[in-house]
Amino acid sequence: MNHFIFFHGVGIRSRFWDIIVPKLKNKSIKYSLVDLDFTSLDSAFESSIESVRQIMREYPEQNYILVGHSLGGLFAIYVAQELGDKLHKLVIVNTGLAPKRVAMKAMQQMQINRISKFVKKIAMRMLFSGKLPKWLTRSLYFTDDTPEDIKLKLSKNKVRENRSFLMEHFNSKSIWNSHLERIHFSGPDNVLSVFGSHDKTTPKRAFMYLVKKLNASYTIYHGSGHNDIVTAPKYNEKFVEEIILFADNV
Repeated sequence: MNHFIFFHGVGIRSRFWDIIVPKLKNKSIKYSLVDLDFTSLDSAFESSIESVRQIMREYPEQNYILVGHSLGGLFAIYVAQELGDKLHKLVIVNTGLAPKRVAMKAMQQMQINRISKFVKKIAMRMLFSGKLPKWLTRSLYFTDDTPEDIKLKLSKNKVRENRSFLMEHFNSKSIWNSHLERIHFSGPDNVLSVFGSHDKTTPKRAFMYLVKKLNASYTIYHGSGHNDIVTAPKYNEKFVEEIILFADNV
């Protein structure tokens, strides 16, 4: 029996998946929603793998499909690499990573362009402190395809992350790239990447970098923003169907 395990991204916990839960129940899909510990990068690594191990103990001898959104997708990749054959499939949703050489080039450019560095620093501080207006932050993560009532529900469950964790995350590209040097859970039948063409938080090259690293299958949801694949009815019915079919593909 297939058992889906869902990892959330930054700024929210497992409530992110609420809108697709009824769709999973209607199809009698077995699932678990995980709340990751984003106190620090180390606690996030530990909670990601321990939560999956606990689910495996509670529901033994099942086909575990790990589904991670955004940063949750990176932790899902980490768990897949650690647990290997104990997992059946891996699905990452709007999860990207810049290769180390791109990250270094970007850092050098920021050092050269001091004005750009200053503006970005102020913008990041405003974002972390919750001082950016809702209409601006929402536009980064959603398109108009996600209804306003769903955006409102998600905003009520918003989590303000520890600033030190966020800074750890933004400075962790070399950690993730080093981790990906020892890929052993990969292949188009094992890994699926889905991402939106209108994602304003992550460039397409970062999605495709992981696709190539993992030799993954991938689907582009045209018109979708960073969260819309999960939160917009226009896309999430297709998304649920796609991950079920992918899990069933032996």
